[in-house]
Amino acid sequence: MRTRSALWAAGLWCAAAALTTHGGAAQETSERLLWIDGTAGRIRVSDGGAGDPPVVFVHSLAGDHEQWDHQLEHLRRSQRAIAFDLRGHGESAKPSEADYSLSGVADDIHAVTTALGLDRFILVGHSFGGGAIATYAGGHPQRVAGLLFVDPIGDQRAARTQIDMLIQMLQTPSSRAAALTYYQAILANAAPGVRQQVLEALQETSQEALVQAFQSIAAFDPVTTLRPYSGPMLNVISDLNNFPTSLHNIIPDLPTERIRGTSHWVHMDKPQEFNALLDRFIARYR
Repeated sequence: MRTRSALWAAGLWCAAAALTTHGGAAQETSERLLWIDGTAGRIRVSDGGAGDPPVVFVHSLAGDHEQWDHQLEHLRRSQRAIAFDLRGHGESAKPSEADYSLSGVADDIHAVTTALGLDRFILVGHSFGGGAIATYAGGHPQRVAGLLFVDPIGDQRAARTQIDMLIQMLQTPSSRAAALTYYQAILANAAPGVRQQVLEALQETSQEALVQAFQSIAAFDPVTTLRPYSGPMLNVISDLNNFPTSLHNIIPDLPTERIRGTSHWVHMDKPQEFNALLDRFIARYR
């Protein structure tokens, strides 16, 4: 696991170079850290590997790109893999107009992929990030080669009373306690290291980001959003994500795989099992 403070101190744009042999050719697998200008400010991006199809990872609310470390290391042996810090998360700038909406993050996906010269790519999104990749695919279906949802948000409009109560609690002086209680519940079955990493990222997330993002989640209509997109999709869920409002219960014939015995952070708790599903999904594109 990288130490972010060490990267800051060194002022590095990329990690130490590492070469591996793949398919008889030398393959660059090192991480390249860079800044990209988004519509809401600078975005911190981790780029690495080479080969098609490029895969772009979008983390959850109150996370950062390091939550994809297992997937980035795995994929960069054979192809290009990119992850970035959402606006107001990790090292990325806070939006001046407090826009932490799904459409705002979709704008950041567009800024990152355009700046990196990606014409067509696979998107992988966890939780809130799943709603963001759906929003992007609905607006730019021609650029998206595939969508892989990781324990994504569903249609919360039917559960508006509960989510409105959470939003109200997040707007009080006890917002930190409310956020911690919520995240502790969805961290059930988490591996100890995963729990610590998730809670540390939550601690760094502003009250403003939590409130604005949950307000966007409360209004999210995934069926209408995804209608323009007709490409391949895969939904990977935990045991915690099986409600009438869950994505696989509102989108007919959505291919869905369940990984048992994990927290909401499926890809971090059982990376090998998740990566095997990721590989099979990417193989469909190839």
